[in-house]
Amino acid sequence: MSIVVKLKKEELKLVAEEIGLTVPRDAKRVDLKWLIEESDVFKEDYEFVKTVIEQVLEEVKTQESQQKGGIELERLKLERVKAELELA
Repeated sequence: MSIVVKLKKEELKLVAEEIGLTVPRDAKRVDLKWLIEESDVFKEDYEFVKTVIEQVLEEVKTQESQQKGGIELERLKLERVKAELELA
């Protein structure tokens, strides 16, 4: 089984772009998977593609973590404002 199977659509799109493939605007997940797996880069240098996938997954994980941190910060600010309003 290919490592590409486990990726989400946005992750597949990022991987395809990182390895230099042209991604159609209306590409579906299955199209992106096929595009990557049938590329010369994938066939000739699987380890490179695997490294790109790992980097993309790490980047996505970092972005999600930052987004969650931002949401938590906004929630705390909102709670503080509510507490201040209750005291007023």
